[in-house]
Amino acid sequence: MIYNVLFISEQKLKDFTPLNQNCDTAELRWGISQAQTIFIQETLGTNLFEEMGRLVETNDIENPAKIHYKELLNNFIQPTLIWYSYYLLLDSLFIKSMNIGLQQYRSEQSNPVGIKELQYLKSNSRDNGQFNDNLMRRYLVFNTALFPEYTIYSDPAKLMPEFGGAFKSPITLPSSTYPGRSYNNSILGFNCSVPWWYGGRRSGE
Repeated sequence: MIYNVLFISEQKLKDFTPLNQNCDTAELRWGISQAQTIFIQETLGTNLFEEMGRLVETNDIENPAKIHYKELLNNFIQPTLIWYSYYLLLDSLFIKSMNIGLQQYRSEQSNPVGIKELQYLKSNSRDNGQFNDNLMRRYLVFNTALFPEYTIYSDPAKLMPEFGGAFKSPITLPSSTYPGRSYNNSILGFNCSVPWWYGGRRSGE
């Protein structure tokens, strides 16, 4: 089943984040699975997300004819997924759910971090994830011809790609009210090389 396929390995997650090498593998797999199902599927849309899972599962991703899918995986999906996985894992690393309740581990050599330190780490990892996510959305927007699954939408039960900006904090994005932009009857809605569903009205957060 493609939803059991991971787009990065547990070892790669350890190598590219501050995670210790002795972190529990099952816990890392949970973080990766949750991050790609939530964040990566939101950006790719269900159709492209499932196609990527199929290519990885069957190893068709190595087919020279699918080189653009491999580049999407290596250059955009994996860097984004690494930081979103770390972002989700920080909560489970901070507090453990035990049969006697929620617990925080201590050792003789160290003390657990406080909630402020945890919030800082989560904010930093989220920002890193959103930055890479935004790069991936830009790449997809300007290379839609390479990924037909990205723009084909026929099943309302599946998620459409999220075309807006990945950053969730309030930022200024291009607006149709900017000087020099006039509406016309074109598919873009205004005289701009950027598609309306990427940089125009109501796109982004």
